[in-house]
Amino acid sequence: MLRCTMNDNGLVGCFVLTINRRGITSFTNGATHATIHEAPGRKQMATSIRLVRGAFGHVSVLNVASDFVTHAHAEAHIILWLDGAAGEMTIGGAKVELGPTVAAGINSFQPHSHALSADGRAGQFLAFYIDPEWFHRRRGVPAGQSIFSAPSIPIDPWLHRAAVMLYEDLSDGDVDELALYEVESLIDSLADAAASMRPRRAASFGSGVDFRVLKAIELMKANVGERICFDDVARRVGLSRPHFFALFKEQTSLTPNVYWNTLRMQEALRQLQWSREPLTSVAWNLGFTTQGNFTRFFRDHAGVPPTLYREAVQGAV
Repeated sequence: MLRCTMNDNGLVGCFVLTINRRGITSFTNGATHATIHEAPGRKQMATSIRLVRGAFGHVSVLNVASDFVTHAHAEAHIILWLDGAAGEMTIGGAKVELGPTVAAGINSFQPHSHALSADGRAGQFLAFYIDPEWFHRRRGVPAGQSIFSAPSIPIDPWLHRAAVMLYEDLSDGDVDELALYEVESLIDSLADAAASMRPRRAASFGSGVDFRVLKAIELMKANVGERICFDDVARRVGLSRPHFFALFKEQTSLTPNVYWNTLRMQEALRQLQWSREPLTSVAWNLGFTTQGNFTRFFRDHAGVPPTLYREAVQGAV
């Protein structure tokens, strides 16, 4: 995993954290190198993440072999396949098979999952997490319009080659202003390709949402560190449980459970970056009864266990 931070001049410092098939993790930051061994007996998959941040949000260079459960992000999302197993994504109910001519476009808070190769083969991807406000300012897109009108983005051969070249540049670990410019230029090109799908005007998340759903969201945010009972949430917004679940899904395209897990992941990432508390305390802070349950939850959503994510993100601060 390559984690990066930006200084006052906009430049980025990075370090690498990787996991090989034997569960050995290498951590490199300048002249520092350490090796971490995970518990034996557990099936390991070749996994690595390199991450670069900028004003646009961040882009991850992923080499993953484990599936991602249904989840969502506050950021918009573009995923390009580069090599290996492509798998199949489900985005808002639509199936997308990634490949050299198709990328995936995912709007803010749109549910999505990714089923990779059944035989455990890894796939290589570029994953852009785009700040919607940055995108709207840069592209002049009205605030009430979704970034992507369809989950499939057609990409020409030159655009796929540009993605591969960017991957190679970012993999070097030498990230400068030119590299960030290239990232933003590729996002522009992908946005142009998505626009060719004749985007329709659609309500943004939170625009025109039923006040009871908004109240439920505020209750979730205020109690993200507690074990939630959706029966209580439904009662506090004046709805039966079935009506609450149906209305929430209708208004947000997410089930209450998926939205709740999105909030918990955001808080987990924040605590792992800024807190020095042990993982047992972080798990308890987020309403998990055991550290093992929290670790499984985190890995299913982020692709790496929380221990390795913390090692990377705190080493880059």
